[in-house]
Amino acid sequence: MKENLSFEEMPQAILELLQKVESIQTDVGELKERCSQKPDEPMIGIDEACKILHRAKSTVYALTQAHKIPFYQPEKMLQFKRSELMAWMENARQETNRQTRDKIINDMQQGIRHKPKSNWGMK
Repeated sequence: MKENLSFEEMPQAILELLQKVESIQTDVGELKERCSQKPDEPMIGIDEACKILHRAKSTVYALTQAHKIPFYQPEKMLQFKRSELMAWMENARQETNRQTRDKIINDMQQGIRHKPKSNWGMK
């Protein structure tokens, strides 16, 4: 486009700009739609789940029987999603001794109070 436009050329230049903006908006909308669609995660079997969890097959069967891990069972075949197993592993994180101690100290400082014993302070 020219830098210096005459008054007569302005409407045509504005029309061209509007068309370009509409084209960009359409492209952005299509990209958003493609990005928002998550690809279907393939289901994995018991052997792959054992590798992910680093557990024996019997242990994984026991965890599914106790409903402690996420699983699917179409017909009689156990199926898992890798992302759900990884999330389950991350949620099973144990606190360190330092974190536990800090939590106890914090609770004590907040003044958790218990009902005194009935004969407390009376002799």
